[in-house]
Amino acid sequence: MEEFRAIELQRARDFSKKMNATFEFIRQNFKSLGKSILYIAGPSVLVGSLLIGSFMGEFMTITQSMQSNAGSPEAFNDYFLSVSFWVQLLLMFVFFIISFVVTIATINCYLILYDEKKTNNIEVQEVWDRVRAIFWTYMGTSVLFFLALIIVYIILLIPVFVLASMSGFLVFFGVLFVVGGLFFLIFSSSLTYFIQSYEKKNFFDSVTRSFRLVNNGKWWSTFGLIFILQLIMGVSSYIFMIPYYVILFTSSFHSASTGNPFEFTDSMKIWSMVFITLYYMAQMLLYSLPNVGIAFQYFNLVELKEARGLMSKIDTIGQAPAETNRPEEHY
Repeated sequence: MEEFRAIELQRARDFSKKMNATFEFIRQNFKSLGKSILYIAGPSVLVGSLLIGSFMGEFMTITQSMQSNAGSPEAFNDYFLSVSFWVQLLLMFVFFIISFVVTIATINCYLILYDEKKTNNIEVQEVWDRVRAIFWTYMGTSVLFFLALIIVYIILLIPVFVLASMSGFLVFFGVLFVVGGLFFLIFSSSLTYFIQSYEKKNFFDSVTRSFRLVNNGKWWSTFGLIFILQLIMGVSSYIFMIPYYVILFTSSFHSASTGNPFEFTDSMKIWSMVFITLYYMAQMLLYSLPNVGIAFQYFNLVELKEARGLMSKIDTIGQAPAETNRPEEHY
């Protein structure tokens, strides 16, 4: 069997090497990392996806009821004003945040354990212990990011209103300014979560550190790396939604050809919940792609600016090599 060789994380890499290292890391750690994500983040993602599936099923039913009542808005009004609607919305939001936090914490903690142990023989319990320690830090960071996003968005809208008062044509440039500003801030702060867990810094220090690393002539490379990996993740996970749309389209086409009104049946509700659950579970696993890419970009930027890996190698010259904890079957 091929001998295990740990990937060197603290190393400067160009764009193609970062992409290759990301996919090599996923390939090398697919079993243990996937197991950690499913066991730790899986339950919250499962509950959240079931809530979304149920919500979409009810929404389709209400839409169908409105159509059958000749466009009467009463069904919509009753639904949007009902307690169940707002409870479902709140629960979906809560589980969405929890799923995001637990997933990103699991991936980052696994990466740090991999860097420390130099092996992919990492147990779920080890990752879980780290996730529990960092969970509330990440949750606080997510809330602060959400609040900051709202504040920044409001501030960036001011130039749009100013331009709109001058000329309707200038609004287009104002919208570009808002979108560009949000993109700049989001990608400049993209290393924050990993810095928090790896360097053990607080939120503000982590954001400042991320801005300094990324905006040192490496914003576009950071943007390109994350954008491509997010695109791959989105396209790959969306494959699991294709059967749902096929069933929806086939049922709609059949209803139109027979002249009968489209009916969102109970079996379609079940299938929608199944495919939505598969979609979000796949998205949870595939989220490791951009997150691992962010980690490699962090190590790349730190190495270019501070040469930590090089200094560590210099410090170990003349020392006996440390034993690595490798699985026995690899020998």
